[in-house]
This record gives sequence, C-alpha cells and structure tokens, in this order.
Amino acid sequence: MIPSRKFAAVLLAILTGAAAIAFSVHAQLQIPMPAQQPSGPASTLNHNLILLDPAHGGPDPGATLGDHILEKDITLALAVRLRAALAAAGFTVIATRDADPSDPLTGDQRADIANRTHAVACIVLHATATGSGVHIFTSTLQPSEDTGSTYPSYVPIPWETAQAASVSQSQRLAADLTSAFTKSSLPVLSGKASIRPLDNLMCPAVAIEMAPLLASGEDATAVTDPAYQQRVIATLTAALQAWRDHADPEAQTVVPSPDNSAQSKAIAAANAAGIAAARSRVALQTTASAQKGPQ
Repeated sequence: MIPSRKFAAVLLAILTGAAAIAFSVHAQLQIPMPAQQPSGPASTLNHNLILLDPAHGGPDPGATLGDHILEKDITLALAVRLRAALAAAGFTVIATRDADPSDPLTGDQRADIANRTHAVACIVLHATATGSGVHIFTSTLQPSEDTGSTYPSYVPIPWETAQAASVSQSQRLAADLTSAFTKSSLPVLSGKASIRPLDNLMCPAVAIEMAPLLASGEDATAVTDPAYQQRVIATLTAALQAWRDHADPEAQTVVPSPDNSAQSKAIAAANAAGIAAARSRVALQTTASAQKGPQ
C-alpha cells in the first residue's frame, strides 16, 4: 500500500472509531432510567391547603345512624358545608369525593391523592350514633425515630406506616382541635385508632367523628341537625385557621395568598385530574373483572 493510501486508511479507522464511541455514549444516554422509588415526604407544607376525605360512599354506606340515615350521606354533607366555610376563610380545599359515586375510590387511592397535595391538614370525616359530641382520632403508629419529622430522602416509605413521619404533627393538630371544641362547650373525646387511611397519609392527619349531642334532661341532638353541624364546622374552621399559622414552623412553607385564584385553580385542577384518573382505573378494573366472569 502506498503511503498516501495508508494514511487515508488510518484516518478512516480513527474517524470510524470516534463515531462508534459517540453513538455508544448517545445510546447510553437514551436508555430510560427506572422510576425512582417513593422516598421521604417533602418538608414543604402548603399552609393554605386542606384535604377533606368524607368516609365511605357508593356501595359502602358506613354505619346506619337512624331511619334511612347513612353515615356516607352525613360525611358528605359535612364535607360540603366545611369546604364552603374553609374556602370563605381563605383556604384551598381538595375533597376526595363531592358526590356519592357508584365506584368510589378505595382507601389507598384516597391516600394517594392526599399525599400529592402536601396539605397542612388532612381531615377524615366520620359519623356515629354512639357517644356524644365530637371524637378526634390520630393514628396508632409511633413517631418515626428518624431525626426531624421526615424520613431521609433516600429511604423508601413503607405504605402501611407512612403516617409515622407526621404523627407527631397529627397529635399536635388533634390537641389544638380538642382545645377548640372544649372552648366551644362541645363534648369532645380524643384517642388513637386504626382508621383507614390515616396510617397511609403523609401529612398532619386526624379523623373527626361526629356523634349526637347529649345534654342532661334534654333530647339528643342528632348529627343531622343543621345548627349542631354549624357549631362543629365553625369550630373546626377557626381551629384550622390557627393551625395554619403555626403548623410545622421549622418546615419550608408555601403559602399562596387567598386572592391567588390562578394558583388555587391549578391545584384544584391537578387534583381533580388525579381523582378522575383513579376513578378511571377503578372503572377499567371493574370492566375487566366483569369480562372474566365468576371465578
């Protein structure tokens, strides 16, 4: 081979090798990375956002509180009235249901929606025919032993114990609510209970259970009584306004102004989309099960 041709061959080999290396690097960059596992909750709380979860719904009626009075209807009515009161107080409110759908979300789906909001408080609403006044429950989980109120960012959170990172805040929220109801002269009982989806919530979370109002020498005031409901709602709203001002003071906060309608609408639209997507998954699962027929 003459020198000029030899030089051209060497140059071609070098260029070919460089192109191969460049292609290899580009191909490696295009390989999709596996999705990151869920890790510790963000320290950011949206102090202007409340998540309401009216328990039960659809084929799950909850408890029967009287003639044709179902718990699912009471919790929904409370949520509607509480949502209006909180909105008037400047809160953005997301509810896991605003109707009685035939295919309600599961507890896990409701928790998933709540965990995307970074709400300053998640309120699970219940009603009962036993006891008197308002019952307030927090999770039975113990606070996580991790430093601070969150897991390290690199540690995946076990679903069934997600609330452990927030349970200390939940207990402070429950104490504030208990004090508020006591000052409003409403009987209040506080405790701990395994009530879904409390254990799965990554936010300050409590379950509020409304019971009839018993007074010595008087007939019991039913949970359906509008004036009684209004007392409960007014007390909750005032207590949550106070909680907004001091919840998790060490955490970085996001506090949209009440007149920031664009941000509020964006939050509501995003969560509405999440609820719709979850309901679509339920519908698809139901259709698939129906097509398979009895097993």
